[in-house]
Amino acid sequence: MLGTKVAILSMVSVVLWSPFAFSVEDPQAVAERYFKVMQTEGFTAVSRFMHPSALAEFKAMLLPVYEAEAESGQSQLRDLTFGPDSTFETVVKSEPAVFMSGFMNLVIAQTGEAKLSFDNQEILGFVVENEQRHVLTRMTITAGDIRVTQFEVLSFIPFEDSWLLQLNGEMQGLAAALATSIKSPQQ
Repeated sequence: MLGTKVAILSMVSVVLWSPFAFSVEDPQAVAERYFKVMQTEGFTAVSRFMHPSALAEFKAMLLPVYEAEAESGQSQLRDLTFGPDSTFETVVKSEPAVFMSGFMNLVIAQTGEAKLSFDNQEILGFVVENEQRHVLTRMTITAGDIRVTQFEVLSFIPFEDSWLLQLNGEMQGLAAALATSIKSPQQ
């Protein structure tokens, strides 16, 4: 009897202390909420769904671009990201979530009149990889007269009582391309 009680308590404690036990939402529900927020609020809402380590990584990847711009005496990228009253120090001291939101302002500015619209999103399934959950979605995005349907994999890791996104390859590629373009000699 005592052995059975100990076994039950052990199982309960394992469940209670599991990193997934406190998750209020599953990754698919977070993905659905993410796309709904993107439809209503746009790109600047992305940072709210990112894991703190992903936000820090994103800032670390792009900070050299802003540094190179500051060293060259330019401020166009910084102005578009953080506003004309910002300084390089503003960029350096910004919290990673603020940094990403500012960068998304730049993305919005670059789309100009071809406003991006997230028209449709369908969750097709998910894959478990250790503590990560990869959610496969099919989404349709419209920019002006252009309409594109594509597959997207959103990778989540647990954080507090929910799941948050990791950086995807597109974000990492964008950061790498910007860093390379700023470091290459001007033609």
